[in-house]
Amino acid sequence: MSGIVPDWPVPENIKAFFSERYDGYSNGPYASLNLGSHVGDDAAAVARNRASIDVPAEPFWLEQTHSDICINADMALAGRLGDASFTRKPGKVLAIMVADCLPVLFASRGGDVAGIAHAGWRGLADGVLASTVAALGEGSLLAWMGPAIGPCHYTVGEDVRARFSSGTGFTENRFTDNNERQFSMDLYAIAKEQLQRLDVDVYGGGLCTHCDSSRFFSYRRDGVTGRMGGFIWMDSL
Repeated sequence: MSGIVPDWPVPENIKAFFSERYDGYSNGPYASLNLGSHVGDDAAAVARNRASIDVPAEPFWLEQTHSDICINADMALAGRLGDASFTRKPGKVLAIMVADCLPVLFASRGGDVAGIAHAGWRGLADGVLASTVAALGEGSLLAWMGPAIGPCHYTVGEDVRARFSSGTGFTENRFTDNNERQFSMDLYAIAKEQLQRLDVDVYGGGLCTHCDSSRFFSYRRDGVTGRMGGFIWMDSL
């Protein structure tokens, strides 16, 4: 199947990829590799799409709510309500779904822990990346930022800007007819600053989901649309 393999200097046992929208079984606005079972697509098509993902086990799918919750996927009774997860078990496949929000994959330089996070503006404001880094524990960590909506197409208001103490990632670009301030928001820049403050080495970034309709779903562009997936797991050391 198609997909983006992260370019980051992780150990050989760390495996990861990010799906693109083609080579699947869905039709209409979900064409064609939609992995979201909650967006109105045909359930059978979504099941076929998920089954086509080349991973060694059933992924640990989350019920994402734009929170800062990071779940230990290794716990037998681990819940699924959260926006990040981590594992220390080889063969445990972590997954998140996005269609403009920022997917962030994590791994240790020792190859003994992996994590993944769904980081929209709410997650970034509430600290989902910090929660994930804390769950992964002490050590040298790397992060890879996958495709997300770029500042070229992401405009927010003063209410969103006010949720962030740093001015990084916001450029005032215009006023509305009601004289309200509007900003271009750069999810990549904000996430990178947050991660670097946590002593995480950051890679990836720069792909805009809104700009490339042939490769990526985009909620802001299309409204009714599918979801891509980010996946990470560890082989045995």
